[in-house]
Parts: sequence; structure tokens; C-alpha cells
Amino acid sequence: PIKSSRDMTYKDFFDSVDDDDGDDDLVANDAEEDQEEEADSAIEEQNEGSMSEFEDMDEMVEHMRSKEASKKVTFSLPDDSETKDVTEVKLEKGIDPSEIKSSFEKRQEKMSKKIKSLEEALLEEKPWQLKGEVTGQKRPENSLLEETVLFDHAVRMAPVITEETTFQLEDIIKQRILDEAWDDVVPKEKPKEEAFEYKKRITLDHEKSKLSLAEIYEQEYMKLHQQKTEEEENPEHKEIQEMMDSLFQKLDALCNFHFTPKPPVPEVKIVSNLPAISVEEVAPVAVSDAALLAPEEIKEKNKAGDIKTDAEKTPTDKKRELRRKKLRKRMRRREKEKRQKLLEKMKPEQGTKLSKKAAAAKLKRLTKEGKASLLKDEGKDKALKSSQAFFSQLQDQVRMQIKDASKLKKKQKKEKALSVHKLKL
Repeated sequence: PIKSSRDMTYKDFFDSVDDDDGDDDLVANDAEEDQEEEADSAIEEQNEGSMSEFEDMDEMVEHMRSKEASKKVTFSLPDDSETKDVTEVKLEKGIDPSEIKSSFEKRQEKMSKKIKSLEEALLEEKPWQLKGEVTGQKRPENSLLEETVLFDHAVRMAPVITEETTFQLEDIIKQRILDEAWDDVVPKEKPKEEAFEYKKRITLDHEKSKLSLAEIYEQEYMKLHQQKTEEEENPEHKEIQEMMDSLFQKLDALCNFHFTPKPPVPEVKIVSNLPAISVEEVAPVAVSDAALLAPEEIKEKNKAGDIKTDAEKTPTDKKRELRRKKLRKRMRRREKEKRQKLLEKMKPEQGTKLSKKAAAAKLKRLTKEGKASLLKDEGKDKALKSSQAFFSQLQDQVRMQIKDASKLKKKQKKEKALSVHKLKL
């Protein structure tokens, strides 16, 4: 019976390896086959006539078998046919079937060999080409000469000088001379620009003029309107001079690589001073120059910086202001004290009055701060009529004394504690 591809197992694809009685079975099978062949030959000799009748039947059976074989599912596994042939050869030679390996085992062996070779290649020391940046000490001698190395040129390579390049250069130079293109001039010094080019300073003459004002104005008027008699030059001489100047200039440009041309002569330009009020072209609105000034030009910038509101002020700004206020207060107090001392020296009667007022004000301030307390002398001068009033007054006095003593002790303790803290490291 032909099995379907779903019902096939491992045994259908591979031969059994662990069978110990493989050789015995094979030998027994061979003996049985020999006996069957002898029996068949005897039957064939006896029934030669009957065979002709069954020939047609055999052909039909073979045809059916070939059809069934063609319908079978086969798998193209590597080394499958080879293993069958090898096993047959080994069996013929009489090799032990336990030594015969299946195709799977052979594949596993090949794979393990390949893995081993790859591991060895990884563990081996790499050649110097694959080590990255290698110095001359780390690689073998003259090894770089055998390699084709690619690298970037930082500087532009100089062209190879040939006849063509020289001819090209000569042609360019000749063409430049014909075109009078002297554009490769490198100026040595930059000509100094005069700060007062358009508005030159007038040299004032401090000596008293011998001429009167009317005579000076008359001379100026005459200079402006009177035509000066200039000496007429020969036009040919002028032309020759110009030609010679141009020739010398060209020769200088050719012979000297760093030729510095003469600085240009500054032309006199008359710039009329603008009026105080300028009228716009778009709209006829008169604008003063004072309105165009920046705020810093009108008023100098504050040295302390920009004026800020209370919300804009940072904690540092606030502290700075507080320090300034305290300093101003201190200065005022010192000045006041100085004035008082001077007054005491000058007028002692008035000074005592002022000192009493100052003492009273100081006492008032201390009581407000809570640093001192005032004892009220209400009824001290009066005679105590009852014993209750006397004892209540006495009690108040004792209470005040106790309070003062406790305050003194606390103060002393605080001072001691502070001194101990100062001594600690």
C-alpha cells in the first residue's frame, strides 16, 4: 500500500542506524532470495508454455506499478542519494552498519566544522589592514607599498608643467598686455583718509590786521570775480608729459609685482550746510533737527542705570536701596549730633534744653520698641490713705524688680552662649 505524505515518518526517509542485527537480516535475506531464484528457475523450466499466457498480465501489472510510483511524493533532501549509494557500497565491503552515518548527522558534522573554523578566524589576530589607525611600528616593513591606499589631499595639487601649459600662460600674458588689464595690483599702504576733508580747519591769525574791515572784504570780492592771468603752457609739451607718465606707469606695473599706484588726488567738493528745519518731499511738514535727536543725546544716561518700578526691582536692587537709605539716615544723625555739640559749646543754656528734648525722644523710642518700660509715679507724692493701697503699690514694685532681675539673667545667659559658640571651631 502506498502511504500519503501526511502519514510518513522518519523511518521512511532515513535508514535505521541502531539496529544490531542488520547484518544477520541482510545475510538471511540474501539466502532466501537465492532459494527463491532457484525455485523460480525450476518453475520457469517446467512452465515455459504457461509463461506466454501470463506475459500480458505482467505487462499490465508493471504498467500499474509505474503509475503508482509516479504518484508517490518524494522529498529532495541533500546528500540523500549519496548516503544510499555509500551504504550499499559499505554493506558490500562488509563494514559495520553502526559506523554508517545518516544524512542529518553528516550535516551536523559539517555545520560544527564550519562554526569551529569561524570561531578560530574570530579569535585569531586580525591583519594590520583591519586594525584601524596603525603606525609604522605596528605594521611590518614595506607593507604599505604593497597596498593601494586612498586618502584626501588637503592642498590643491600643482599642475604638471608641460609645453601646453607654458603656451597657455604665455597667451594669457600677451592678451593681458594687449587689453591693458592690470588688475593684479596689491596696494602696499592704504591712503590715509583726512578727517576734515570737506570741512578743513581755518588757521586763525592772532596778529592784529593792519587793513580795515572794508579793505579785507574788497580783496575777497576781487579774488572771486577777477580772472587770474594764468601762464599758457605749450599743448605739445603737455601731451608729451601725459604720454611719458602713462608709459612709465605701465613699465612699473610690468617690472614690479607689488606695484603701488599713486594715491588719487582728492577733489574739492563743496557741501552746503543743511538748514535747521528741513522740509519733507512727501508731505509738506516742517521737522526740526532737535526732534530727530536720540533721548541719550538730549539728556545724559543715569549712572545708576535704568529707573525701575517696585515690581521690576530684583532683591539685590531692593537691598541696595535699603543700604543707601540707612547710610543717608546715619549721615543726617551725625550732622545733627555735630550741630548739637557746637550749640552746647556756643550756648550751654540752649544746649541743655535740646539735650533734655533728645533724651525724652530717645526714651519714647525705646518704650515703643519694647526695650525699656516707664514707671508711672501717679500718686507717689500723695499720702496713702488705706493699707490696701500701700500693699498693692509694694507688690507692684516687687514684681517689677523680679521682672528686671529675670531679664538680666536671660541676657547674661545669652551672652555666655554666644561667647561659647564663638570659641567653637
